[in-house]
Amino acid sequence: MGLFSNPPSSPSRLGSASIATLGATQVSLTVLEKLMDSFPLPVIKGVAGAGVEVIKIARAIQSNKRECEELQKRSASLLVVLFDSLIGKTEDQIPGPLKQALERLTGNFYEVIGELKVVDKRSGKRSLAGFGRALVYHQDNAETLKDCSAKLEWAIHEFQVASKVDSCLKDLERHQELIKGQTELRDGQADLREGQKEILSAVKEKSTTSTMLNLPSIVMPANPRIYGRDKYVSTAVLLVLSGNATRLAILGPGGMGKTSVALKIVYDPKIVAHFAKNIHWTPCEQATSIPLLIELLAKTLHLPTSSSHDRFEEVILALENSTSVHLFLLDNFETPWDIPGKQSEVADILARLASIP
Repeated sequence: MGLFSNPPSSPSRLGSASIATLGATQVSLTVLEKLMDSFPLPVIKGVAGAGVEVIKIARAIQSNKRECEELQKRSASLLVVLFDSLIGKTEDQIPGPLKQALERLTGNFYEVIGELKVVDKRSGKRSLAGFGRALVYHQDNAETLKDCSAKLEWAIHEFQVASKVDSCLKDLERHQELIKGQTELRDGQADLREGQKEILSAVKEKSTTSTMLNLPSIVMPANPRIYGRDKYVSTAVLLVLSGNATRLAILGPGGMGKTSVALKIVYDPKIVAHFAKNIHWTPCEQATSIPLLIELLAKTLHLPTSSSHDRFEEVILALENSTSVHLFLLDNFETPWDIPGKQSEVADILARLASIP
């Protein structure tokens, strides 16, 4: 049953307070589709369409109803946050960083759609399988659906941060224009421009610090079930244990199972015996800046929270002082690697880590 007997024909007729109310309840699929159709911007229709598709597929799956319902709620909450942030905006009013966040959000939804199709296929097999095999399918589906919910939970957090940064920067721009209009003296204008740079730096630093302090706990995913990669995994295990500070890059398009293969390698009994508790899972899709990448490495090593400007040196010192060997699994490393203008800094971080004996 929908929340409205006559859903609004345009987002401007539904105020922010009303959309916030939607977020506190279970939004009907009909309402979400009506809201999606009322937004004229292709970039919003694309991400909203993918989110609605996630809800539809999750609703149609015949097993793991509790996990599917949780995933539907996550998707609906994310769409409500999206609509609330972009209501009344034209495409020109959506800045580049927010558009990039929308593109990442669309990618997250499509990754979840791919996982749901696998779950749906397993659900069909489950009805034809014996009890033992059906139980395995059910457990596999539950793990996959929980991972999908966690991915959308992070997507909500990331989009909200991007939206807040955009709002702060707009406030700062208005402040700069006001200051510029209040002075006609050249020397005074130069001083004000310097002050504005400091304000901008402080806003960016505060935003990054806030994001770092609110990074979710890092928990390595469970040992996956994969088939047909035994030779690849065995070869990789031998390379990692060769004693030459091996660096392996697992490349391929999205959805090919790179993460699953990497997890299978680090869960190999020989790897576990060699590295013990020093296997570090680092989900780099969260590393959208150099400070966030460094903070993720620190969090992976369980270093205490710190506001030090030498945070990377703390990471290096912890590793140099360790008497054990360490193995890092940098998942989705294309995120920090593709930060505009920062590839050389990311390469320096990798080189510094690799130089530790």
